[in-house]
This record gives sequence, structure tokens and C-alpha cells, in this order.
Amino acid sequence: MREIKKDKYWRDRDSTNIIIDIVCVNCNNSVFLYQKDGRGNLYRAYLNRIVAPEEIASLQDKIVSVKQMNPLLCKCGKMIGIPMDHWEGRLAFRLIKGTYTKKRYKKNI
Repeated sequence: MREIKKDKYWRDRDSTNIIIDIVCVNCNNSVFLYQKDGRGNLYRAYLNRIVAPEEIASLQDKIVSVKQMNPLLCKCGKMIGIPMDHWEGRLAFRLIKGTYTKKRYKKNI
């Protein structure tokens, strides 16, 4: 599991964060753990905020363009997110409403 990031984006969003477990509604399997900074709804998952599993978290080290990204799929094949390039210059997955649920991750990190 990757470490929690405390960078300019974290400071811009009230210096608060929680770890959210994104779970597929189709098969109820965990897709990834995500560091959510600040308050508000979760519309997109930035690559540099995905902390686990390592196969997905390591994409931030390998991918430099949205053209290199594939849609985010669950193990059951359900599409959870679509690749996007945010206006801040950050790569992300735009999450598809209704394909996932969120659970607060309770284990200590």
C-alpha cells in the first residue's frame, strides 16, 4: 500500500483526507483504495491518489498521457471509470455513477 500524500492538492483542500474503499456493485469486490482529500462528492479518482492495490497504484509511475490509459474495470468486467485528463493536468478516472459504492476504510495505515 502506498503512503498518504500531503502535497499542494492536499493543502488546498483543508488538509483533510480519508481513505475510501471503492467497491463494485456488480460483484461486491473491492476495486481500489483511494485517498479522498477535502469534503464533497467523489466524481473522479486521480491516479496519484490511488493507494492500493499496487497494480492500479503503480499506473501513476508508468502513464504520462491519457491515451496510454485503459478504462478502469473490476475483476468481473464491469466498467467503473473512464480515463480523463483533468484541467489541472492530472490524470484521473471519471467514475461512472451507479457502478460502485464507497466504504470508509477502517484499518490503520
